[in-house]
Amino acid sequence: MSAIIKQGNKTVYPILFEVNYGQMKSINCYLYHDGQTLTLIDGGFRTEKFDEYFDLKLAEYGLSIDEIDRILLTHHHEDHTGQVNRIVERRNIPVYAHHLALERLHFDKTYLQKKRDFFMRLYEDYGCTKFASDRLEKMAKTFLESDKYKLNTEIHPLYGGDSICGMKVIEVPGHSPDSIIFYDEETKWQFVGDLVLNPGSTNALIDFDEDLNLLPTVAQYEQSLLKCQALDASLIFPGHQQPFSNHKIVIDEKLNRIATKCERIVEVIKDGHHQALQIAYAMYGPKLQKEFPLVMSEVIGFLAYAESKQKISKTMKDGEWYFERV
Repeated sequence: MSAIIKQGNKTVYPILFEVNYGQMKSINCYLYHDGQTLTLIDGGFRTEKFDEYFDLKLAEYGLSIDEIDRILLTHHHEDHTGQVNRIVERRNIPVYAHHLALERLHFDKTYLQKKRDFFMRLYEDYGCTKFASDRLEKMAKTFLESDKYKLNTEIHPLYGGDSICGMKVIEVPGHSPDSIIFYDEETKWQFVGDLVLNPGSTNALIDFDEDLNLLPTVAQYEQSLLKCQALDASLIFPGHQQPFSNHKIVIDEKLNRIATKCERIVEVIKDGHHQALQIAYAMYGPKLQKEFPLVMSEVIGFLAYAESKQKISKTMKDGEWYFERV
């Protein structure tokens, strides 16, 4: 569905770069014309192939980088920001993102150190430090080489309830603390970033608050899905895969999957697996070592979710969290 999408005087030009990576299928960004100006929503990757594809699609649509008036970001992840520096080097245009994204997009040294401190403590508390060495080393390297990754432009902060380009900004944390939807109430278009993928697994990723406490990301994600579902939508424009229209059904499936995963983690604990690594192995087997950051993010997130539902409890034993069914 990479054809031009029009409704009234508004137009979306999809840029869907195909990838062969799990359920992602594509890395998406969208050119949105509101009848007067042209906005890039999300910025894809920064690779030679993506650069070429991005320029090719613009040419196919009869557009160019020089016509883009602004950039909006649904969240800070690297597969949504890759073209930003390339574009602003050529054209001095404003870039907008949620206010919590600013320190992440600028790879602020204080933030990067807090992030590493948080994950070092988290992995220690959950007894999985031995599997985390690669990720912690990558964080240390990112701290030293932060200038390579940061966005070299001012980022204008957005807040829930703001309006921009005739679209409403809606906060939807869970996948990341800074995730937002851009919602066109006239066309009922939702640009949702990575909140809702079809098909796709539940998509909450663990993160931390200002005091370095673990955020309730699965609960946040659940509430964000309900917020998205309550909005009318003629089309959902996701960060990966094809745009789709049956968002209420898709979100019901994801809500059911959250409930199922919660029950699964409770059953695993009931079966005698009481520590995070034991639980992760029981649920995912060898995938734990192959995809450690994602698997442990899911396990830790759902342990916190199940605890918030008073289905399990945790106590600290010998420096590690120990879980029991309530």
